[in-house]
Amino acid sequence: MICSIRTFQITIPLAIFLLVCEPSVRAQTDPPPTIEEALHHMSDLAGVIFIGEVTSIRHQPGQQDASGIVEIDFRIDQAVRGCPAAGTYTLREWAGLWEGGDQRYRIGQRLLMMLHSPGPAGISSPVDGMNGAIPIHADHSNSQILSAANASASQPLVADLRWVATRILRTVPYDLPSSSATPSLMSATTALTQQDITDSVQQTPISVVVGMLSSWQQAMP
Repeated sequence: MICSIRTFQITIPLAIFLLVCEPSVRAQTDPPPTIEEALHHMSDLAGVIFIGEVTSIRHQPGQQDASGIVEIDFRIDQAVRGCPAAGTYTLREWAGLWEGGDQRYRIGQRLLMMLHSPGPAGISSPVDGMNGAIPIHADHSNSQILSAANASASQPLVADLRWVATRILRTVPYDLPSSSATPSLMSATTALTQQDITDSVQQTPISVVVGMLSSWQQAMP
């Protein structure tokens, strides 16, 4: 009888915990249904957002066998949140992230950076791993039809969102309300299938992505 009472006392609180807490845990861990929502979630977690080019990388050894840090300087091309409008931004990362010869950034690389707010020691990192360091490059999709006269003209910049696309639910169609006034990825693509989404969003104009990030920034309390 004593054993049964103890079992009852343990089981009921556990059952209540599962009924009350498990749905909320699932809701927090479920992947977002669209690429736009994945970006929105990442931007909510970011304390610093900007577009910039890597200009230098410095490895700073730690003291007393500590891992040290790596400093990455960016020339700011366009600021969105938490950084100067122009000049240089220095990202300080824990050197352990660079172990095994992992070259996380390259000098001359252009990126849309979505960073966690720096901690007390000034150390930070991209949101959602390296998904928060989104490559930016020129749109070469129509380069084969450019004439010799305009081949040297500057091409629009696009954001490579392929890694962000891997975070979304695969069973939910990519769609957005047509009445939305907020800039959206749907206005830049006509993807209907998941494979189409992955292929098309890697050529999403950076102006569309920045437009969304800016609108979310303005809507923040």
